[in-house]
Amino acid sequence: MVRVGPLMSIPAVVQELGVDPEPLFEGLGFDLDHFDDPDRRVPYRAASRLIARCTEATGCEHFGLLVGQRAVPSTLGVAGFMLRVAPDVKTALQDLVRYLDLHDEGGVPFVETSDDVSLLGYAIYQPGAKGTAQIYDLSMAIACNIMRTLCGKDWRASEVMLSREAPKDRGPYQRFFQAPLRFDAEQSAIVFPSRWLDRPLASADPLLYRHLEAEAAALRARGDGDAVHGLRQLLRKMLVTQKTSIALVARQLGVHERTLNRRLRAEGTTFQRELEAIRYGTAQQLLGETAMSLAQVATALEYADASAFSRAFKRWSGVTPAQWRARAARRAG
Repeated sequence: MVRVGPLMSIPAVVQELGVDPEPLFEGLGFDLDHFDDPDRRVPYRAASRLIARCTEATGCEHFGLLVGQRAVPSTLGVAGFMLRVAPDVKTALQDLVRYLDLHDEGGVPFVETSDDVSLLGYAIYQPGAKGTAQIYDLSMAIACNIMRTLCGKDWRASEVMLSREAPKDRGPYQRFFQAPLRFDAEQSAIVFPSRWLDRPLASADPLLYRHLEAEAAALRARGDGDAVHGLRQLLRKMLVTQKTSIALVARQLGVHERTLNRRLRAEGTTFQRELEAIRYGTAQQLLGETAMSLAQVATALEYADASAFSRAFKRWSGVTPAQWRARAARRAG
């Protein structure tokens, strides 16, 4: 599921691009009033199909960017409200990573930090999601709005990476992000100097922050218990931030390897099966939405080389990555 909040501007954007949203939405099982309540939750895959269909109907290759640039942090629910009242930027982003899944169960935010450079990114792990290029555009626009809200008018991204092919017109992206752009990237992320993480927030409110933290923890406690869901989130995040292994995953989840394996068996799956499912879904996104080489995709998915990746992909899909990419291009055309 995903909270409607960040998607509330979709009807207005569609209409501004010259398309009547009502019949378009009805054909996909949506009503216009679905977008009046930011707290409404809809299936992630259904929302992704709507975004893909709106992009096709409007002929606007930066549709997701237009929707995302209108979303403010508060549209993200409790995680968004916590951003504004946290003590500093680092804490705000840590809370975003920790709690966004309360309102978005199809993708995962991540933060990578070094001494000089930090990244705020988003990775889709929902199998069968459509329009992933537009979702990444939308997500990075929101990420940029978050950083501008937290850091003020002096903040600038060092680079914006997008897991999608370069659009015909880069102008809308350049005007909004005002930063160097890298398309066909292995991950979607906003890059910025790490010094911004230490910036205290003028809007910090310790009492309200404590209240929101308690509310988020209570929501988390009510949602805990699905080992597979938590594992899929963590695996997708780890694919872009570090090496994956059951030992590392168990440590991150705070359980013993045997306990994790037992929970997964109880839900009818295994660690390796879930890891391969995440790799397969990510491979489809990278093959379908970027022009990355097979070697680059293999590296992003932690394979030794393109041959090892190709063998795994053929085992999953029945065809080679090149054949799958060619078929996807024909379908898109």
